Amino acid sequence: MSTDEPLTREQILDELDVLAKVEHALIVEYLSVQCALGHDLPAEQGGATTDALHNLATDVGNLAVSQMRHFKNVNRALVDGGRSVQVERADSIDGIALGPPSAAQLERLVEREEHIAWAVDERYKRLRPAVESGTPVLEGQLLDDVQFILDTCTNHAGGVAGMRTVLDGLAPADFLRATRRETTDPFELGLLSVADRTYGLLVNIVREWLGPDDSSGVLLPPFRSWASDAMSTLDEIHRLLVQRLLLPQFTAA
Repeated sequence: MSTDEPLTREQILDELDVLAKVEHALIVEYLSVQCALGHDLPAEQGGATTDALHNLATDVGNLAVSQMRHFKNVNRALVDGGRSVQVERADSIDGIALGPPSAAQLERLVEREEHIAWAVDERYKRLRPAVESGTPVLEGQLLDDVQFILDTCTNHAGGVAGMRTVLDGLAPADFLRATRRETTDPFELGLLSVADRTYGLLVNIVREWLGPDDSSGVLLPPFRSWASDAMSTLDEIHRLLVQRLLLPQFTAA
């Protein structure tokens, strides 16, 4: 589909549905890469071995947080357009498999992340005619939502640009710390299970949090606070996994 071809209102909502799945996949991607780079741990606990690599792991963690905001904004637009919250995860974009990256994919980290980011930005371009044409097919809050998304969610390539600078000339063994996903160790299996259950809990909380507001006057549960607590718990479990040079699996959703 050409990025200049005007979309109908329903096609725009279909695109937002796809983009919500993609943003979920990017959250998992960047959290996985953050762990692979050593999270925020010191070198003796499985963290990066140089300041530049440590800072890169922090930057990638911040990218994951940015995608959480994108995911929220796209879902808000879906709800305002009368659609359901979308918390599923895309399995590919532009022929690139999405999901927790394998050890082989991590070894080609820069090329992978640049290709993914470019493909996502191209997908967002399909929405531009909806707000830039002389007669937009959207109106009201949904038009504002899509305009805000295009203003804030469309520079994924810029987000990963620093990776090449930091990793240029380094072999994968120089920057990859945690790369294992499989284990037979009972303690590690327990950690992976807790990580997956916490991830599944977080996804379910977010589904409720981002859903339509209750207009009945009943006090809503503090979903945002619960989501923040679950994310903090998941982050702590990821640190424990990285200390064992093990990557989270994200298999619960």
